[in-house]
Amino acid sequence: MNWKRKALIQRACASLPVGSEALYYFLQSTFGSLRYAPDPMPNLREAAGIASDLAAHGALPEGRRVMEVGTGRRLDMPIAFYLLGAVSVDTVDLHPYLKEKVVLQTIPSIVANRDELTSLYAPYTDSAALAQRLDRLASVSSLRDLFGKTQIRYHAPVDATATAFLPESFDLQFSYTVFEHIPGPILQGILRECGRLLSPRGVACHHIDLSDHFAHDDPSISFVNFLRYSESEWRTYNDNQFAYHNRLREPEYRRIYAEARHEVLAWRLWHDQRGQNELSSENFTLAEEFRGQPAEVLSTVVVRAISRPQPPDSA
Repeated sequence: MNWKRKALIQRACASLPVGSEALYYFLQSTFGSLRYAPDPMPNLREAAGIASDLAAHGALPEGRRVMEVGTGRRLDMPIAFYLLGAVSVDTVDLHPYLKEKVVLQTIPSIVANRDELTSLYAPYTDSAALAQRLDRLASVSSLRDLFGKTQIRYHAPVDATATAFLPESFDLQFSYTVFEHIPGPILQGILRECGRLLSPRGVACHHIDLSDHFAHDDPSISFVNFLRYSESEWRTYNDNQFAYHNRLREPEYRRIYAEARHEVLAWRLWHDQRGQNELSSENFTLAEEFRGQPAEVLSTVVVRAISRPQPPDSA
C-alpha cells in the first residue's frame, strides 16, 4: 500500500472521539495484513538470536521472571520466552490492543514448526522441558487457557514509566520493536523504572527498529525515507497512536541510556545498504534536523541493546 494513503487512513481512524482502535482493527482484518493468519515464526526465530545475545552475558531467559514492554496485538515474544524457560512473563501495554483471535491463530503455526523450534531453542533450555512446554501450548483452547498454562500475564493499560509492580519483581525486561514508537523523554522514564523493577541479577534487552515503518508495506520507499521530512512535515503523517515514530537515531539512544543510568553490556547495530546509498546520493534531500550525521549512522536500522541499570546517585 502507498505509504501516504496508509498514513491518511491511520490519522483518520485516530481522529475519531471513540472507537478508533476498533475501526482500525476492522480495516486491518478486512483489507490489510490481518486478513490472513499471522506467521509468528519470524519473531520466534528472532527470539533465538536474542537468547544467544543474552547467553553471552550470562542472562539466559530460563528460570527468569520476565517483563515485556509493549504487547501489541499478539504474544509471539512472550510465548517465545515461555518456550525458552521463563518462570513467568508479564507483558504490559499503554493501549489494550491484544486480540484473542489473532493470538490463537498463531498457535497452530508454532506447533507445526515444533522441530525447528526445538533445534533453535535447544542450546538455551532443557530439551525435555521444552517438549513439555510445546505440548502444553498445543493444548491451548482460549486466551485464558493460554495464560493459565504458560504463566503469561497481560496488563493494559499500563504506564511503563510508573507501574504498580513491586521493586525487584523481574530478572529480565525486554521489548521488541517498541521503543521507536515512544518519545525520548518517556523512554528515559521506562529505563529508570526498569532500574526499580529489576532484581540485582537483572538485565534489560530492547530490540529497536529505527527504520521508516511505512517502507515495510511500501517497497517504493526505503528505510530512510522519513528522514527527508522536517519535524513539522512529518507530524502530518505521524501524529497519532497508530503511526507515531520518534525517528531517533542511534547516537540519541546511546544518550538516553546514559542519562537513564544504564550500563550498556552489548550494543548491536544493523545497517541498511539501500538507505546508505540513497543518503549518499545527490537526489536525496535530507531534512535539516538530520544533516551533519554520517550516512552510515543515519542508515542504522536496528539497535539491540543489552544493559544493566545502575544504582541511583548516592547524593
